[in-house]
Amino acid sequence: MTVPRDPDAARARARAARDKLMTTVGTIQERLKPRNIAQEAMENAKHSVTTIAREGTEAVRERPWLAAAVTSGIGLVLARGWIADIFRKGKHETDGPKKGSDPKDSNAEG
Repeated sequence: MTVPRDPDAARARARAARDKLMTTVGTIQERLKPRNIAQEAMENAKHSVTTIAREGTEAVRERPWLAAAVTSGIGLVLARGWIADIFRKGKHETDGPKKGSDPKDSNAEG
């Protein structure tokens, strides 16, 4: 492609290129404002959470028994300390007095 050597045409092309560059710079500056970055991040996060929730709902609808089993397993793992405490307390409460000892004797000393 041959470009004519007309100075006025060259100035016009340079002006058009400069205007286009300034428009691009203005667009970039607008996108890089902290408020706009934060808003875009929030929109992306909201979209991601919505997608994950939708996919999770579909998975539970497809396999409800598997979802119940996984949820129960996670619940048991998280509550294992409480469950162990219940069994320990139950074991101590069911233990009766030792053979040959009188429960009344233990209060007589104090």
